[in-house]
Amino acid sequence: MVIKKLILFKIIVIIPITFILTGCWDNKELDTISIVTGVGIDATEDEDKIEFILQIERVSQHNTSPLEGANTNDSSIILETEAKGILSAIEKLQKQVTRDLFMHHNQAVIFGKEQAEKGIKPYIDAFLRQQDMRMETLVFVAEGKAKDILHNSMEQDSAFSSGITRMVDATNRYSESYSVRVLDLVSMIIEETTAPTIPIVRLEEHEKELRLLLSGLAIFNDGGLIGQLNEIETRGYTWIMDKFKTTFIEIDIEEGFSNLNISNIKYNLEPEINNENKLIISLEIIGDIVISEIQGFDNMTVKAVTDTLLEEGKKVINREIQTCFNKSKELNADFLRFGEEFHKKFPKQWEEIKNNWNDMYQEVELSTKIELNLIDTGKIVNSLNMKEEN
Repeated sequence: MVIKKLILFKIIVIIPITFILTGCWDNKELDTISIVTGVGIDATEDEDKIEFILQIERVSQHNTSPLEGANTNDSSIILETEAKGILSAIEKLQKQVTRDLFMHHNQAVIFGKEQAEKGIKPYIDAFLRQQDMRMETLVFVAEGKAKDILHNSMEQDSAFSSGITRMVDATNRYSESYSVRVLDLVSMIIEETTAPTIPIVRLEEHEKELRLLLSGLAIFNDGGLIGQLNEIETRGYTWIMDKFKTTFIEIDIEEGFSNLNISNIKYNLEPEINNENKLIISLEIIGDIVISEIQGFDNMTVKAVTDTLLEEGKKVINREIQTCFNKSKELNADFLRFGEEFHKKFPKQWEEIKNNWNDMYQEVELSTKIELNLIDTGKIVNSLNMKEEN
């Protein structure tokens, strides 16, 4: 209830005020604040404490570090401390710097995997109590330690926070699964039966350098990390949650290989309770496809190739969806928000089943209908050694 009241207060009062009061600082103000752009939270050997990491933007290359001995790179400074909570950690770091810590421009909060397994809810609650913490801040889970991610610079961005924000913005042109803000996370926590999802970031070695990658989704239940989705399962999640704007699918069969670009995606999800009181989710997806790449399929007619590609495309999408749905049952975690769908459509029946939803979720059935329309066949005629149509 505390979190619910806080989020309602922020939505109704604080967020509109930020649009009114947001402005630029003059040089004097910039000289008095340390602009926090990234926050990390890791577990420590002491069960009662966390390691709290701040990434601070270096306003000027000529400015000195606000903390003697702080870890620095060309554009940012890393501050670290151990404390029992968020507010005490901020207060502890504030006593060590010469400028006011300013959280309003923080772009990312990242939890280390070990801390995510222990739980994140108390720290999200603490962020809500911070008046200058923006609800639009992105949230991530590190495959390892949050500290390692914040210390790493990206190829085109020397600071993690600015780089990951641009990476998510670029990904959002195709899919919105990797964009989870504090506001989104709290909304999922408020929903009694929904298991929250948070994007995973990890470091991968490439030509003796470490690169940052978005790598699936972390699944939470009761505030703690319980599992994660791989790439195929994440694609299934994206289909079910209607978060694809456009995407590619690969067809790799004995007859040949093809890349299909899917756009103009339409989506409909309907919960149903049949005469036998079975809970069914009906999912319909319609999309237009263009053949972007094709190899093989020799000695086949145009119609045979297009029919094959359409049928195989449906199979790929359905396989991704079913793989994700099976994972949700394996974890017994309704991160697909099916419970909320039944709640909205059948409010009276929901009151009878919500307290037993964890058990009933295992009985939910998912029915899919995939329809793909090929909107251009001319390109494949020119690229294939095909038979002429009879």
